[in-house]
Amino acid sequence: MHSFAPRAPRAARAATGAAILSLALLATGCSSDTAATSAPTGPVSMEFWGWAPGYDKLTDQWNAAHPDIKVTFKQIPSGAKGGYDQMTNAITAGKAPCLAQVTYNDIPSMLVKNALMDITPYASGDTGKYLDWTVAASSAGGKVYGIPVDTGPMALFYRTDLFQKFGIATPPATWDEYAADAAKVHAADPGVAFGTAPQDAYDMAGLSWQTGKSWFGTKDGAWQVSIDNPGTQQVAGFWQGLKDRNEVMNSGNAWDPKFNKASETGQVMTFVNAAWAVPGIKGDLKDLAGKWAVAPMPTWAAGESTSADSGGSATSVLTGCRTPQQAEQFAAFLSSDPAAVSTGISVGGLYPAAKAGLDDPLLSQGDPYFGGQKIYDVFKRSAANIPTNWVVGPTFGQVEADYSDAIGKGGYAQATTTVQQKTVAALKSLGLPVSGG
Repeated sequence: MHSFAPRAPRAARAATGAAILSLALLATGCSSDTAATSAPTGPVSMEFWGWAPGYDKLTDQWNAAHPDIKVTFKQIPSGAKGGYDQMTNAITAGKAPCLAQVTYNDIPSMLVKNALMDITPYASGDTGKYLDWTVAASSAGGKVYGIPVDTGPMALFYRTDLFQKFGIATPPATWDEYAADAAKVHAADPGVAFGTAPQDAYDMAGLSWQTGKSWFGTKDGAWQVSIDNPGTQQVAGFWQGLKDRNEVMNSGNAWDPKFNKASETGQVMTFVNAAWAVPGIKGDLKDLAGKWAVAPMPTWAAGESTSADSGGSATSVLTGCRTPQQAEQFAAFLSSDPAAVSTGISVGGLYPAAKAGLDDPLLSQGDPYFGGQKIYDVFKRSAANIPTNWVVGPTFGQVEADYSDAIGKGGYAQATTTVQQKTVAALKSLGLPVSGG
């Protein structure tokens, strides 16, 4: 694969992202509520729904400092596991919380459903605090629909003890080296998996992002769907080969019980994921402290440093909230208050979207769980080498559901083709102009 081109200017990326999201709104003719300007009298109580670890503690920090604006946190399943359905059902029933965690991937689809409130009147003074691309991912048509919390720079998590056991001196720098190491381990002990196979659209999106081939784009006022592109098929073929040779386990990672059991018995050696996976592995695999390390995500060609992003969320105000100004104040606190940022890093593994948060001292310290390694040095390098051309489409929830279903029924290549076709149909069913398919 050719070398990755220099990163585009942040301002250009921000403008592009906003234009892309704007198209989704204009094409469907929908318009989310604009935050009302009337201020409530007396104390305010609001609810906040999310799934990231540490959000309960962040809410406690807010409440301690703001006795007149009480926020109650409710843990819900992640968006892809039913959280977004709970939000939209609650909006329909008139019982929605004011605040909710929404990933950047899902902001467009939530806008299409009229689920998010325009908080521009209150947020416009805060947006300069965050990385420009996260502001763009949380905005549409110059309007703000969420306050960025974190990003998901990707890396390779690996077992140092098992690498030593199987005579692997250094973590693989390329995917070819990854495959060679996987074959070596399988030959020595077929009961040990070198890594974990992609399970869903989130996994496939992160791995495909690294190839520089976006799943969506826009041209001449229409959405372009290109999920079935050469980059994604390259990823599909690579992982299908590893899976067919039984060199990787067919499971998730860090929070999957099957993965945890395999880790505890020394039967899996690596997994690829984002910075936010850190608290998952530390919490679920406490007895393996000192045996895990973090390395850059392998690349498709030697000498490259191209990485990818997986996940990252904003805090959005849901349609119908009667105290949007106070809701935005809480969201801004969660994302940019220095103490809150530190809690997000230490408890939730949240790699900050706030510019000042990137200088948090916690990001420069060694982590005892990882043998004292300064793991965030790896994530910092990853974050600086994420291709900027990735475009999020307006129906990621549909993409996720269809990918998970298709992967379960067949190989990655056919699943990719199937999802391409179903996504084009889904966009058309929403009345969106679309090309590709």
